[in-house]
Amino acid sequence: MTAAVIAWALRDRARFLPTGAFVPRHALATNGHHQNGYLPPAPVTGEAVINYPGLIMLALHLTTIAILAAAWLVRRHVRDQVKARLSFAVLGSVLAALVTIPVAAMTLGNAILFTGTVAAAMTVLQYTFVLVVAGTALFGVP
Repeated sequence: MTAAVIAWALRDRARFLPTGAFVPRHALATNGHHQNGYLPPAPVTGEAVINYPGLIMLALHLTTIAILAAAWLVRRHVRDQVKARLSFAVLGSVLAALVTIPVAAMTLGNAILFTGTVAAAMTVLQYTFVLVVAGTALFGVP
């Protein structure tokens, strides 16, 4: 679920790039004030549904590693059940938010600004904290 939240938060803040317009890699603008201006290629498509599976799969791999590391640290260092669940929720959500930054850099490139990436990471932090608290309340620390 965290990987889906990461994909949703990143894609929500990515710039819309139309799917029908093909921009060659080294296209030059032919009209306007800057006639020799460079038009960068679109790193993602405007149709968000196309990007979600790839974003989710990459985020899933990185998030799984982060969540397993958080569970290992909490199981190793925290003995009290309540403190363990809260520690896991905090550590898991922080690590999931940190995963958002490389996922954005690798997949969306310049289609998302760094401020948008940070805003997406904060959204992931909030939603993941709630998800982890609910998961640990039901199932405990993995």
